[in-house]
Parts: sequence; structure tokens; C-alpha cells
Amino acid sequence: MYTYKIIFAKNEVVSCELLNEVILGNDYHYEHDKGRLLFALVRAENELDAISKGEKIVREVTENIFGHDFVN
Repeated sequence: MYTYKIIFAKNEVVSCELLNEVILGNDYHYEHDKGRLLFALVRAENELDAISKGEKIVREVTENIFGHDFVN
């Protein structure tokens, strides 16, 4: 698996970049500020897989911060 850095703007994926020499202990790590995602590091097989995981992170953070009803 590879490690990708995903950048978000308004909780939308705006870039996905393959990182060299980064070992990530978990499947992903993200940083946010009051529910607004800043970036995420994800382990993925390819760029499309990384973007998909980024979109799942958006749903997870939005649901955790604003509640399940806000997401649906």
C-alpha cells in the first residue's frame, strides 16, 4: 500500500498526492478545525482508492461534528 496526502477545501477533496517514504501506522490520519477538514494521510492501493477514503473521512467527520441528521 501507498500513502497519499489529501487536501480539502470546504470538506471537498481538492488534491491527492502520493507521498514518498512516509510510513503510516493506521489506515488514515486527518486534521480538522471545527469540522472543516484540512488534510488527511491515507493508506491506499491507488489514487482513486485514496480519494474514495477521503470522501469517507468527510462523511465521518461531518457526522461526528454535526450529527447523523445533518449528513442525511
